Amino acid sequence: MTSCLWLAAAVAIVISAPGCAPRSSASLAAVRIPAEVLAARLADADRLAARGCYLCLKEAAAAYSSLLDLSNDNVLVTRALENNLMLALREIELRLPDSGAREAAESLAVRAPSSYATYFAVLDALQSAGADGAYPVLPLAAQAREQRLKLAMELEKEWAVSAMRAYFFLVTALTTRDLRELKPIIAAVLAAHPQDLSLKYRVQAIGPVFSREASRALIGEETGFGEVHLLLGLRGMLDGNLGAAHRELTRARELLPDSASVALTLAGVAMSYARYPEALALYDQVVASSPDGASRLGKAKALSYLTRHEEAIVLLDELLKELHINPGEKYYWRAWNRLRLAQTQPAYDDALAALNAMRNNEVYRLAGIASLGLGRLAEARGHFAQALDMNGADCDSQRYLGDVDAVERQWQPAVGHYVSAVACYEQSLARMAGELAGHEKDISGLSNGLIASLREDMKEAEILRAASARNADLISKSPAFPRSPSPQVRPQ
Repeated sequence: MTSCLWLAAAVAIVISAPGCAPRSSASLAAVRIPAEVLAARLADADRLAARGCYLCLKEAAAAYSSLLDLSNDNVLVTRALENNLMLALREIELRLPDSGAREAAESLAVRAPSSYATYFAVLDALQSAGADGAYPVLPLAAQAREQRLKLAMELEKEWAVSAMRAYFFLVTALTTRDLRELKPIIAAVLAAHPQDLSLKYRVQAIGPVFSREASRALIGEETGFGEVHLLLGLRGMLDGNLGAAHRELTRARELLPDSASVALTLAGVAMSYARYPEALALYDQVVASSPDGASRLGKAKALSYLTRHEEAIVLLDELLKELHINPGEKYYWRAWNRLRLAQTQPAYDDALAALNAMRNNEVYRLAGIASLGLGRLAEARGHFAQALDMNGADCDSQRYLGDVDAVERQWQPAVGHYVSAVACYEQSLARMAGELAGHEKDISGLSNGLIASLREDMKEAEILRAASARNADLISKSPAFPRSPSPQVRPQ
């Protein structure tokens, strides 16, 4: 069912198309054009529409529009209407700016020989579902799913009529029905419209059906398919191949520069490469054009890594007005920034709030640091111990436990934690050295931010390893450090 779709919480499609504006009443007058000329130009427009990509649909819209100035032919009106409906749907999927395609479709619908009310209802349902940047929304609320299911049942009756109707059917059915049930229907849909590339693209957007070879073949047939580059980029992310993902998403952005879906996905890859200024610019683009929770939280993280802590906190204050979405992450990042501004008590409060929503070693460590800063030693010990339980390679929590022991004058446990921290940092340094060597082989420049970040992390780990070793040595040599009594020799 919906789990078969992998367009990420992050994926939707939008643009600006010439020729989609509402037509004046003067332009609706039928003007004579030779039938053979109309047929030839209509066939050209149909071929553009069948190319399936967003840019192709825009070109087709302009071609249909020029013909509507010359004819009121019912076939022409229907083709132009359906092309505008496809444009409007693709704009929702890719989160592109409103091109006026829907408005143009509505003006043509009154002249169409049949009703398209169900298709406009689909646009309304998808527009509402994508309000927070997730397309498709998983899972659908019960009421929304029921509505979508009814729409799919209506559309199933008409998918053989045209590729547009088939596309709308697939979009609704794939969010409400089991893929195993749909597979034979999908095969029949493709067989019924073999020349239409938009249907092949939509099938590639289904995770279990996706084929890298088929996607490449689509790009070979139509080089303007930015949507397919987006799919390949998403697949690269899922496969852990961030270099390929960045390459595909960069090409997608070249073709679809105004797509918030492309920008948001590329921003995530930029963050993974520690390219924080680039990521921030991409998040800013999405926030300016199509703001949602994911883009604003991403922006807050980018600001945090760029040490723009006050700005990050202001943004997180706004985000925390919506506690029904990702409250744990929002509280965590506000606590993270507040600690760096030495706002210990507010950081402590936020860290505990974060723990109410999500639990991992990083949140426990953050809560431990804030507790330690407030002198809450027992709490700090508990948080650091929890962090180590969840991740035995959390070197900082191991070191902080040594600090707590030292403050409480528990000298032997303190030495034990410091010695363990030294060994942990040594293992971490070896791992980072291997990662650094791999990234340094990248001559493209893509990994430069990651290389710089790793070097900083290694420098910090070396300092903390040395400090832990020094603390262990000082405590073990201190007169206060308990030692086993020397064995007494009994007199002969």
